Amino acid sequence: MNGQLNVAQITDKQPVPPCHFTINAVLNGFPITIEGDGRAGDLKLIIERLQLIGAEPPVAKAEPTKAAGGAPLCPVHNSPMKPSRKPGKFYCARKAEDGEYCREVA
Repeated sequence: MNGQLNVAQITDKQPVPPCHFTINAVLNGFPITIEGDGRAGDLKLIIERLQLIGAEPPVAKAEPTKAAGGAPLCPVHNSPMKPSRKPGKFYCARKAEDGEYCREVA
């Protein structure tokens, strides 16, 4: 020793904390949620394995776009929706091919 202490930082020797992840997928039509702790490589492996068994990412429902009058457009009919009795809510008043009213709401 030359009069100096060679000390390593304790933070350099501590393990890297794992990340927490949540995976949402659809498997055979069933929505599933997987939560876990691990490394980013673990997350990648889990996703690859889910894809191998046929799991798919969930499909996000498209948000209706707003028409010029402020009412959202029905994503099915692309027409302005009518205001509902509930404040801030809208519904599509058009009928589908089967004669039933459209069930889209916003």
